[in-house]
Amino acid sequence: NPQFCLARMQSFFVLACLVVTCFKRADAHGAMIMPAPRNAIDSTIPGMNWGNGSTRTGHLEPLGVGCTNGSHACQPGQSVFWFSQGCTPGCESCDGQGQRIPNWDHCNATRAGPFKPTLSKQYWSANRNATEGTPQDIWKYQPWRSPGLAPVTDPCGMAGGNPYPMYNGAEYTPTRFAKQGDLGSYVLKPRVTGVTWKVGTLVNVSWYIAFNHGGGYKYRLCPKTEQLTEKCFQKPEHQLEFVSNEHLLLFRDGPKRIPNTIVKEGGGIGWMRNPIPMPNFIGSDCDDMNGTPCHGCPCGSGYPGGSTHKDFPNPFGKDLMGRNTAIVDLVQVPQVPPGEYVIGFRWDCETSSQIWSSCADVSVVPNIRNVR
Repeated sequence: NPQFCLARMQSFFVLACLVVTCFKRADAHGAMIMPAPRNAIDSTIPGMNWGNGSTRTGHLEPLGVGCTNGSHACQPGQSVFWFSQGCTPGCESCDGQGQRIPNWDHCNATRAGPFKPTLSKQYWSANRNATEGTPQDIWKYQPWRSPGLAPVTDPCGMAGGNPYPMYNGAEYTPTRFAKQGDLGSYVLKPRVTGVTWKVGTLVNVSWYIAFNHGGGYKYRLCPKTEQLTEKCFQKPEHQLEFVSNEHLLLFRDGPKRIPNTIVKEGGGIGWMRNPIPMPNFIGSDCDDMNGTPCHGCPCGSGYPGGSTHKDFPNPFGKDLMGRNTAIVDLVQVPQVPPGEYVIGFRWDCETSSQIWSSCADVSVVPNIRNVR
């Protein structure tokens, strides 16, 4: 693997990377930071500053997403509120039900036969001591257990994750740019980022976790001239491949490098596992059908098969260290024709049926050194 380095053309955005602080209980909210996504467009509205925590999203559970980069303020907008939920691998669509219910196959009634998850157990991010396929393997139907195979409501996310407000952070404050239930690929307009990549070169991308639900993620491209769909983003020639063996995490007191885990066998080859372990009962507690946490998984039972520091060590020494932190990765620009593209970030969760999506605009130009 090439040595991890920060690309010059992205230096401005690296300086602006976020460390996000959530208030109150939130679900697995996260979003792309670099390049700056269309989903963060609300940050341009005067007086609506999600960055300093003064603006909150929703009425059922008003959530503040403050962020800082040490001495520098930042404005993420409502980018962490664009997602899909009720998404089970192999289903035709997401049903919008985001309650965390053990062993919930969201399309069990319509399947022709049983669905077998594709992810090798070595890449699980949660419940790693459960026996695979048993009732104690409670997250088997969640998106990360079959990376990329769960449907999404929209490849750029749905505002609030549902057509109407729900608990677990499924709300969106309406602005002139979007309202609850809007689809990102239709309502979010192209946003100038100033990011230009050369074909075949190595570049930096980043995202942050506002609250963790394990799983893993991928960055992909789709030509701006095409309709933004999962089919377009999932084409093999549109993948931004991870090319380093490290993450760079940006903390308030400076950057830290930690090893990464890229899926190399089984389902989801080329996807990246979330580097922050899922601590038991932190963001992984199950809900009743009203979306209220109910003390254990299944409700009231404890947490069967929970991960330990031994089988998924936390690189920061204690459970929550690392959440609310920018995660920078080095990827290679694929051999695509020069032009205008949209980069799609997709985070498949493991301890919820949710998928977070962000879309940003980039220009891809020829790499002169590759031209003979």
